[in-house]
Order: sequence, then structure tokens, then C-alpha cells
Amino acid sequence: MKTHRNLPFFVPHAGCPNCCVFCSQTKITGEKCEKELALEIAELRKMCESEGGSFDESQIAFFGGSFTAIKRDRMEALLAVANEYIAKGVASGIRISTRPDCIDEEILSILKRYRVTNIELGIQSTDDSVLRKCERGHDSRASFESSKMIVNGGFELCGQMMIGLPISSPESEIQTAHDIVRMGATEARIYPTVVFEETKLYDMTLSGEYVPMELDEAVKRTAKCYRVFLDAGVKLLRIGLHASENLKKAPYGANHQALGELVKGEVYTDIISDMAGDCGGRILCVHIRRADTSMLCGHSGRAIARLKEKTGCAEVEIIPSDLPQFKPLITTRSV
Repeated sequence: MKTHRNLPFFVPHAGCPNCCVFCSQTKITGEKCEKELALEIAELRKMCESEGGSFDESQIAFFGGSFTAIKRDRMEALLAVANEYIAKGVASGIRISTRPDCIDEEILSILKRYRVTNIELGIQSTDDSVLRKCERGHDSRASFESSKMIVNGGFELCGQMMIGLPISSPESEIQTAHDIVRMGATEARIYPTVVFEETKLYDMTLSGEYVPMELDEAVKRTAKCYRVFLDAGVKLLRIGLHASENLKKAPYGANHQALGELVKGEVYTDIISDMAGDCGGRILCVHIRRADTSMLCGHSGRAIARLKEKTGCAEVEIIPSDLPQFKPLITTRSV
């Protein structure tokens, strides 16, 4: 099996035309918003030289801000350096993240010229009332239009969405996931909302205007959206923000270090219980891919307890197996 990873290079908050109520890129990345281009290029070269070459496939990934909204000469300078390392075999392509309202045909032609292959679009929600409340600066139409241009341009689209935004509901979040599938995304990321200090959302939290999600609620709401992507064959790249010392300082929100495993455990217990049906007090035997066992066995037996509740089994026996993917085999036996 080929190994793949991103070589992440953060261009924090650079280029964003406005500041959403939830946004604090400095807190997320630990970086200041502007750097001298020469310093930035030197750091990019150092990252490529130190981290590249150890995987079968790698992408240089420009994250942290709206990459296509930074000054054009800066964007092209960074892309040109990345192309040098593609030519050296350090990476196979380039991935960028940006906003829906920072995409047009001219920008896409530049990205194509510099061998960008994947574009991650910060859609966040397709509910216009949520976008307005979050002061996002664009409506859902921008997401649909830019996604169409990206897919038609031959790029791989990754749709990023958020759970638990102000006035968002589980129903609107599920609809956003379905919309991302309809947009032609082959990849997705789900970010349950985290509240950082020095943001408008932090002030809204202190005033009671916004109530952050507790962990259990965040897991359940995220799991429903993950199931949409799973059923549609859209690859989920990540659940939750990347862990960092700065992220640990977020005072409110679902900021659990194993959030992704908790969500996947929720989804997989639903899948397994649907397959098993009513076990009538028998022992439920679940043959599962070895890599997935921690999702069911860890976290104080959370998933096991849920399986017992949903299937009525007496016990759950997890059997690690050499299955090629998550398609568990279910059997039962007498106590």
C-alpha cells in the first residue's frame, strides 16, 4: 500500500478579505499573520528539504489562510518554489486551501500552471442564515459556483465544513454535507466549532448569545455528517483541528484530542448494530480490521456499551482480522 502525506506549510490568515466570528488563525497555527517573502520562502525550502522524500506520495500543502487571495506575486513565488521540489521528486503535487469567493477562472488557470492538484474549499455551511450570522462574507451560491469551476477545471475538490456554528442545527449541517457531495467533492474535512479568546465568538459565548457544544453533542452531530460522506464514498481527511499547544488553550468547544476516533466509533457502532439487528442476549462477535479496533475498544468502553444498548447483546467480542477495509463481519453465539 502506498503511503501518502501532506507537507503542510501555513500561510496564516493571509489574504482573507474579512474575519469570521469564529476565526483566530494566530491561535490555531501559533503564527503571526504576515512574514517577509524571503523569510517565508526560506522556511518553505527548509520544510521541503527536511520532510520530503520519506513517503511514496506527498503533496506540498498551503494551509492556514485564503491562499488564492494573497498578493499575486507572493502566491506565484511560493508556488514556483513548490514546483522546484516537485521536479526534484520531493512531492507529487500541490494542495491549497481557500474561500469560495476567492476562486475564479483566472486564478484556476494560474493554479493549473503551477501543478496544483487539490483545492480545499472552506464552505463551512450552505445555510445562508448561518453564513450571515458568522459574518462569513459570502453566501452559499459562491460555494456552489466555485466548486463547479474547480471540478470542471480538473482539480480534486475537498469540502471543509463546520459543526455547531451560531444558529446552525443538526439538520442544516446534514444538508451541508449532502451539498458538498453534490458539488462533486472527493474529499472532506469536518471541524466542530472551537471557541478561541480574542474572537467575536468568544464574546458571544461570554454574553450567552452563543452556547458551545459539549463533547457528546459534538460527536453525535459530527457522526451524522460523517455518515453522509461515508455512504457517498467521499474520503474524510480529518475531523477537528490539528492538535497544537495553542489549540489546547481554546477555552470552549469540542476540543478532545481523540475526537476523530470518538466520531468514527459512533458511526461504526451504528453500522455494526444495523448489521447485527436484535441479538436477543447472545454474544455479538465483530470481526474488524486491526487498524480500527481502538475505535471500538478504547475510550472507557464507550462504543461497546453503545453496541450492547442498541443490539441487546449480552457481550461484545472484538476480533481483530486482516480485512482490507472497514467492512466488519458479524456473527453471534450463545452465552
